[in-house]
Amino acid sequence: MDEKNISGIDDRRGKGGLKMAFYKMDFYSKTLQKDTDVLVSAPDKTNRESNVVYLLHGGGGGGGTDNKSWLNQKDRLQKWAEEYQTFFIMPSAPDSFFANTCKGIRYQDYMLDELIVQIPELFRVSKDRLRTAVAGMSMGGTSAFRLGMAAPKRFGAIGCLSSGNLWMNSLSNQVHAYAVKNIFGVERIEDIEGTKYDFFVDALRNIRENLPLPHIFHACGQQDHALPHAHSTAEWFKSNAPEYDYNYYEPNLGKHDDAFWCKWMPKFLSFFIGLTN
Repeated sequence: MDEKNISGIDDRRGKGGLKMAFYKMDFYSKTLQKDTDVLVSAPDKTNRESNVVYLLHGGGGGGGTDNKSWLNQKDRLQKWAEEYQTFFIMPSAPDSFFANTCKGIRYQDYMLDELIVQIPELFRVSKDRLRTAVAGMSMGGTSAFRLGMAAPKRFGAIGCLSSGNLWMNSLSNQVHAYAVKNIFGVERIEDIEGTKYDFFVDALRNIRENLPLPHIFHACGQQDHALPHAHSTAEWFKSNAPEYDYNYYEPNLGKHDDAFWCKWMPKFLSFFIGLTN
């Protein structure tokens, strides 16, 4: 992570005079071998090292959706940063599932070996795994599961909204046709079962090797097209990995949209903060 440039996007006073800020950090990633950026929503003047959530954006089917989508939620993110005394770190990984792709782009290595190593050096965030979470919606939710299971010593909590393990429903062959070919490098989405892209593999390894198990918060509305992935993932954990603190919610009302995510993200944050309070 070289030549860091941190610029403020917004700066304001919250309740009680607490200063909140929204930053954009531009830098060159040695892992990705290209320029990239991270958005940061942060409370200021905290009296201790803050909790931190690595918040992962959704995908766009090859259209290039990236972390700029969070700018539409900037006010909410700043409100949550104050209310929960939490930093939100929002990296950019367009249509990648934050994975080491079949094309050789190493987003997972960037996240686990570069970004989360450097962030505590730049901001006053805790290195305690129980105060470090990875969460996301849609593509970001699946990615949060995969990164959290791949690095259980780093993440104490996983938050997944509106997603699950993709290979469990063949509908992904249409919805995620771009990912099947360009990220996972397989013919059918079902072919990722048992590979490095299947987070169940790491989930079982964590149990087998007696590694710390992340606490999981998982929610998907019944009107969401991703419900089959989410429901099947919940059934898998219940049957195959009961050792996890796995909390699944399937509300009657809930679509694949900002309204659902903005309602359920605070529920995840309360769950996460409750791990150490």
